[in-house]
Amino acid sequence: MTPSRSTAPRTSSPALLPGGAARRWAIGLEVVTAIGAAAGVQGFLSGSFDELVAQLEGRLNIVDGPMLPAAALGLLVAVPQTGALVLALRRHPRAAAAGVGVGAGLTAWVAAQLPLIGWGSPVQWAFVVIGLAEATAATMWARRTEAARRTGALTEPPSGA
Repeated sequence: MTPSRSTAPRTSSPALLPGGAARRWAIGLEVVTAIGAAAGVQGFLSGSFDELVAQLEGRLNIVDGPMLPAAALGLLVAVPQTGALVLALRRHPRAAAAGVGVGAGLTAWVAAQLPLIGWGSPVQWAFVVIGLAEATAATMWARRTEAARRTGALTEPPSGA
């Protein structure tokens, strides 16, 4: 008689964690956004975005040079996205909720910028789509994790603890 494989769910394998593809999409979009925001901060500080800074200075009295836009991008996008990414990579139970929050926050942040920067910026529109996709993927991840928890298919905490 040959030994049979167990059909019990294994949650220690990343491929079998609840959320599957939605989890991977959310993580991938967090990586893209965190790197993009860090590059944007560097672009502001290096002078690559001086034309954009001049445009903002003309529309917002509080902008006087690249420091405020760089700090805002870093603190409002790069730091939260990196935090959500760390939670996801550590399989924290609240990682999916963090992904929903940072995806929605990114979308709101970019939508608020469009009237200031202009409606024709393809980068801004790309990050609107990324924010919406991230929030959607993380929502699907959260729902699938909760469904697995309710049905008993999730036998270990998603954090791996």
